[in-house]
Amino acid sequence: MKPKGVATVLLLVSLAVATMIFLSVLKLIAVQRQSVASQARQAQADWLAESALERAAARLSADPGYHGETWKISPQEIDSRDGAAIVIRVDEVPGKPDRRAVHVQADYPDDPYERARQVRDTIVPLKPK
Repeated sequence: MKPKGVATVLLLVSLAVATMIFLSVLKLIAVQRQSVASQARQAQADWLAESALERAAARLSADPGYHGETWKISPQEIDSRDGAAIVIRVDEVPGKPDRRAVHVQADYPDDPYERARQVRDTIVPLKPK
């Protein structure tokens, strides 16, 4: 093989290796970006679940007959591009008429595929009459 032909082959091999490295770095950046977005969704769902527990406690304080709700939050209310859906369920606690079991499920965003879900359970005491 002539020296010019060897140089061309080396150049092509080097270019192929550089391209593979570049594509690998791009893929790594995309995976990292996806991971950060997932963590952000989980954090938002966590805060929404905690807020839902506080909302349920406040509603029970005002109305002991409160049984829960589906709380839809628009993107504007949480300064986001996505909304959220939170299901709050309130049940009686067997043998404890002065307490209610509160179960919340917060989904952010309100999307069946790209959501983060946080679930919380607590017992809330009712105000004495």
